[in-house]
Amino acid sequence: MSDLAADGFNASALLTQLNDALKDDKIKQKALAQVKAVLAITLKNKEGKEQSWILDLKNEGNVKKVDSVPKTDVQLILKDADFVKLANGKANGQKLFMNGALKVKGNMMKATAIEGVFKSIDPRPKL
Repeated sequence: MSDLAADGFNASALLTQLNDALKDDKIKQKALAQVKAVLAITLKNKEGKEQSWILDLKNEGNVKKVDSVPKTDVQLILKDADFVKLANGKANGQKLFMNGALKVKGNMMKATAIEGVFKSIDPRPKL
């Protein structure tokens, strides 16, 4: 169990996977170059519990679980299930936003970069 895991959050596995991928220097450099931002992801699970993670894709190139969200370039607020769909490419960030399922605080352009990061570490074969 990694220190990124949070009970009842399916996104934990994806965020752990992202953090593990960022340990590869090539992937880390690509993500830092693509995003150039510190993102906070605040998720709410089925039980109504909230948990936040910080994706530092500006300096450190890592993911941390936090209890309170510090100042970041952008904060994404959504349901755990929606985040999992977004990270897996089964949901569109714009559609989630338009439907009110995704709230963005801060730099909107930085928010759109996160989808590209998950695509670049996607272990599924590219068709």
